[in-house]
Amino acid sequence: MKVLTLNTHAWMEEDPLKKIGQLIDWIAVNGYSFIALQEINQSMDAEAVTDSTFVRPTGDHPDVEIKADNFALLIVEGLRAKGLPYFWSWTANHIGYDTYDEGVAILSRYPIEAQSIRVSKCKDYAHHYTRRLLKATTLSEQESWTVVSCHYSWWQDASGDGLFKHEWDQTLESVEDAKSSPLLIMGDFNNEASVSREGYDYIKETAPYLTDAFTEAKERIGEATVSSAIDGWDDHAEEKRIDYIFADSEKEIAAYRIVFDGQNGPVVSDHFGVEATLNEA
Repeated sequence: MKVLTLNTHAWMEEDPLKKIGQLIDWIAVNGYSFIALQEINQSMDAEAVTDSTFVRPTGDHPDVEIKADNFALLIVEGLRAKGLPYFWSWTANHIGYDTYDEGVAILSRYPIEAQSIRVSKCKDYAHHYTRRLLKATTLSEQESWTVVSCHYSWWQDASGDGLFKHEWDQTLESVEDAKSSPLLIMGDFNNEASVSREGYDYIKETAPYLTDAFTEAKERIGEATVSSAIDGWDDHAEEKRIDYIFADSEKEIAAYRIVFDGQNGPVVSDHFGVEATLNEA
């Protein structure tokens, strides 16, 4: 089974429609079972629409309708046109760039139910410190998966106030009921695995039942998920690994690959994507 996570940078990218097409073509070839997407934006003033495969999440989420230019919707529509239908869900985190509803999405080849969970201390929809995760559970009589798409804050803000620790603690509470079943937590963690490791070490300390796809993979291609300074990392131009796939330890990670890096797939975002192939342990 193959899975993918990508911070798309959505409508902030140059030539975004071309990049949506490239994403659709890549996904259609690889046929991922689950896809976690971050910075999935839509114009706040665009027309509200409905979609037959959209699963509206329960839980804590703002009263925001799906708009016609929702980045995930356009990907799903393109995949559907290629004969590859996905069920999908999306929740909004906050207003982005004064223009967009910015959120996270999950695409699934299997029917799902979904829940939006606010994990940040901040509740202000206009503030970028407001963060929600999207949790999807497959509706299957066989193996039931729990998949989380997340876009966390940094370890602390400029004043030194802790951000990520609280968000991760709330995440672990939200998946407590899923620890005994297959679990994937994927997304942009905004915490490095190498230099400033406070957040990464805290994950390893508090969730020993999760494995990092990069460190556990039998085969690895690539490592860094960001190659330069980007929004939020303006003073950090070095390569860094801040996007992760964490899986429960019962799953063997057969392969890990960085994609959308110009070598394995075109560059479509300021982040590269992370792909993992999972087998039964």
